[in-house]
Amino acid sequence: MQYGDFQIHALPEGRFTVGIDKEFVPHVEGEPFPKGTLFISVCPFLVIAPADVILLDAGLGVWARGRGVEFLTEGLQLHGVEREDVTKVLLSHLHFDHAGGSIFSVDGEWRPTFPNAEYIVQKGELDAPYGEESDKARDIVADVVDEPGQLQLVEGSGFLTDEIEYVHTGGHTRDHQAFRLHTGGRIAVFGGDVLPTPNQINLRFHAKYDFDAARSQDERTRLTQEAAQEGHLLLFFHSTSAPAAFVEEGPKGGFRIESVEL
Repeated sequence: MQYGDFQIHALPEGRFTVGIDKEFVPHVEGEPFPKGTLFISVCPFLVIAPADVILLDAGLGVWARGRGVEFLTEGLQLHGVEREDVTKVLLSHLHFDHAGGSIFSVDGEWRPTFPNAEYIVQKGELDAPYGEESDKARDIVADVVDEPGQLQLVEGSGFLTDEIEYVHTGGHTRDHQAFRLHTGGRIAVFGGDVLPTPNQINLRFHAKYDFDAARSQDERTRLTQEAAQEGHLLLFFHSTSAPAAFVEEGPKGGFRIESVEL
């Protein structure tokens, strides 16, 4: 959609089942779900701004069974963007389903997928307690983009440019961040894994997968209330329905969700 001076495009990688081994297995529409698995979608976003070509999280890359980074780069090409055109990759955190597409392998050698981009990461994510497999993936991604000088570390909350604001939320991981993209008095908000799906908007819960579940809930509430009061567009990384929405306060409490297709 055109949103102020931005063109915003969803880049859906598809739907996956995830078992206790945490492997993301592409799901074929109509096939039954294996027992004990989580059903989840993965959807980075492309934002074409006047001064930057922005990627909001980078998806799975080779961390999805049978997939490579080509799935992401071909999605970009559908919107006239080559991987060399991307100038900023804004990473909410470094779990492999959000950061895996940041790098790719050529003859066994890892390289940054976007050779001309800055990769924006909260400094604390580099040593945040993830878990063994996620630690390994995080370290590979960080090292590969740092070696050519493309890793840009930030701390706390602030502005990269007049258009790009990073907001330290914590919650899902110790130093998770959200992004607020400003254009002509309007704001698009990417909540990463603090607000990953629209069906969480009207729920209050503490998730076992969060580093600090109470803080995640507080941040979900804050992001939703701000969006309702100020008219922000919300972008959802893991939505199995619409990838974006506006919200407004309902007449009897809660929030009414107006889904947006991108």
